[in-house]
Amino acid sequence: MPANTPFMAEIELKFITPRHAVNAFADNVIPALTQLGMQVATAQQMQLQNDYYDTPEHDFQKHKIGFRVRGNDGVFEQTLKTRGKISGGLHERAEYNIDLDEATPDLTLFDASVWPKGFKASAANARLERQFSTNFARTAYDVSYNGSVVEVVLDEGEATTGKAQSPINEIELELKQGEVSAVFAIAEVINSILPVTVSDVSKAAQGYQLLNGVKAHTDPMPDFLPLPPQVSTEQAFTAAAQQALTHWQHHEHLYLQTGSVKMLGEVARSIRLLLQCVSLYLPVLQCPQLLELHSLLMKYTPQWLWQDDLQSLRYLASRKSLFNKCLSRHPSLQSYIQGRKAGLVQAHDPEGLFYSTQSTEIKLCVTRLLHELPWRQEANHYATPAIEHARGWLSQGWQTVQQSMPSARSMAAANYTAVEIVLRQTLWNGYLLADLFNGEKEAFRAPWLDILTGIEELKALTMLETMIEDVEPDNAAELNEWVAQKTRSLLTVMERTRLMGMQGETYW
Repeated sequence: MPANTPFMAEIELKFITPRHAVNAFADNVIPALTQLGMQVATAQQMQLQNDYYDTPEHDFQKHKIGFRVRGNDGVFEQTLKTRGKISGGLHERAEYNIDLDEATPDLTLFDASVWPKGFKASAANARLERQFSTNFARTAYDVSYNGSVVEVVLDEGEATTGKAQSPINEIELELKQGEVSAVFAIAEVINSILPVTVSDVSKAAQGYQLLNGVKAHTDPMPDFLPLPPQVSTEQAFTAAAQQALTHWQHHEHLYLQTGSVKMLGEVARSIRLLLQCVSLYLPVLQCPQLLELHSLLMKYTPQWLWQDDLQSLRYLASRKSLFNKCLSRHPSLQSYIQGRKAGLVQAHDPEGLFYSTQSTEIKLCVTRLLHELPWRQEANHYATPAIEHARGWLSQGWQTVQQSMPSARSMAAANYTAVEIVLRQTLWNGYLLADLFNGEKEAFRAPWLDILTGIEELKALTMLETMIEDVEPDNAAELNEWVAQKTRSLLTVMERTRLMGMQGETYW
């Protein structure tokens, strides 16, 4: 690597905060760090102006590259950050810095080896356009602990395109020297004192979202968790935990940006998937740290149970649902449903849940597990091929489903809602493990996924029945008859689907 292209492997953890935190950090966090034997250096203050560049075709964005020119008191530097790796909330990526005489970017100063294959730096250089800027005050502390040094920076300001702005309130912990465990030790103290959430969105990504607009579109999970051939038990678990955490963080970020309640359902799904993943693998990857994560999730997951009611309300309000034609004739009920939706969100304060100590502790715990792999200190079962456990796990779940809804017994609405949790857990296990097998997994799972959808519709019908009693709309008797007829019809279809599902050939 030529001398004019300084390289640094960057390992950092980033929090976002709902408000300015500089004073609270100085007054409350620093004393807590020093009480634990950490040494906190005097704060360094900077005012930073960063301009982010890309080509008109957004080649940098396509390659997950961040490129900026930073100015600080008349001193300029250009920085290139590559895609790198995100493990939980821990960012590991290459960073290249070059001093400049003025605030004009020059890609040719970087060594050719830093660019993706086929990327022509000289051609791109002539076509660079400023995309957006970030302007913020930085307060930086070096924290020394057990031979490690971590730079803790608090950034407060805004990202701007000239036409739109969004606030920047971040706390970044970057390892300068020593062990990553020091980053987590400091992060845990910050989380115990300040409202923070772990973020995987860089300032560059935030700027591009501001530039292109943030769309309130959910990002669906794949049909099955993708797993490579001959995957080990450890690899299967870490892939599952990373999938659940990434899905959670993505939709949490979109909710905080857009306020769309659709994102909350995806967050709740992520948390349930994470709990099921930990529950499934805990007997094999036994270690105190995984047991602690399981305990944290068992306490936190019930705080999202209200999402089931919100899902029912969204069914009732949807123009695409089986309820729309009927409810469109009853504006008093429609108004009541919208009010219930708004009231439910307000009462449970999802933003408060995201910034809670519990929520952030779970994310830190997952991130630390993915980095440290602590089960390796306990036993060697982690290296066993996952498929050796998968058949037994899937068979056990399937037997539980059969026992919960035997084919010889017809089931009413209450019976179906009673088995919802068992069915969800079994289907989550299939999601986590099905990619290990070549059988007809889609055909086997399809009727059970349909039944799960049917259960959600049954719950919405039950909620509607209660609302009719509360609101007492015109033609209430007619509405109640409609609900009863729809329930009977839905149960008939679900019973037929259940019998078909019972006859399905297992794919494992």
